[in-house]
Amino acid sequence: MDGILYRMWESNYGRSCQWQLIVLKSRIPEILQKTHDSASGGHFGVMKTFSKTQELFFWDRLRADVEKWCRECHAYGARKGPKTRTKGRLQRYNVGKRMNGYPRTFSSNNKRNRYALVLMDYFTKWPEAIPIPYQEASTVAEELVRS
Repeated sequence: MDGILYRMWESNYGRSCQWQLIVLKSRIPEILQKTHDSASGGHFGVMKTFSKTQELFFWDRLRADVEKWCRECHAYGARKGPKTRTKGRLQRYNVGKRMNGYPRTFSSNNKRNRYALVLMDYFTKWPEAIPIPYQEASTVAEELVRS
């Protein structure tokens, strides 16, 4: 077609056919600028920019070039925000001094409870205190499942 090289591309498992312009490496930045940066481009994300570019153009490593272009775009990066969200660090709660002489209580299973298993919801800061007779892992696990 007038000395310009095209290729026929079948999309959607052969449901539609599209002519794609084979692009010279030197013209790639110009095309990516038009499909991503221009007023009609809208600084869309990688997938939308890739889809839009792939409709009309073809070159080797097209997807990788689109990903790189979008990643290096300042306007796109500013709108998207950081990729990873940092989690808040766990904090230690100072509870004061240890209680001496914690009163022994009886629970519904008639066991004398000497310890308190204290749980706190980090979101709401709601504390729960569960009386337990022993500080063993099996006792703590049973109470966690029960509560």
